[in-house]
Amino acid sequence: MESLALLVTVILLAVYGSGFIAFISSWFRNRVSEIVTYVFSTVSILSGALIGISLREGNGIFVALLPMSLGIISVWNVRRRKKLPAESS
Repeated sequence: MESLALLVTVILLAVYGSGFIAFISSWFRNRVSEIVTYVFSTVSILSGALIGISLREGNGIFVALLPMSLGIISVWNVRRRKKLPAESS
């Protein structure tokens, strides 16, 4: 039973970690960090949605809210930072 709890902890750590990696890498401006952000945010959103669906009778929505929101905010931040600044007239 302890090994099952350890496995669940490692899986949740990977899901939350991918969201935090995506969020942190979304603040850098080079191309590699943009790719890293898209990859880890995709993993974070999909795994968060899977957790939310599989635990929907309990508190799965609240458990899945953090990685999904971090992934969505990371993609939004990369796209926002890629836009060219407005020209002043």
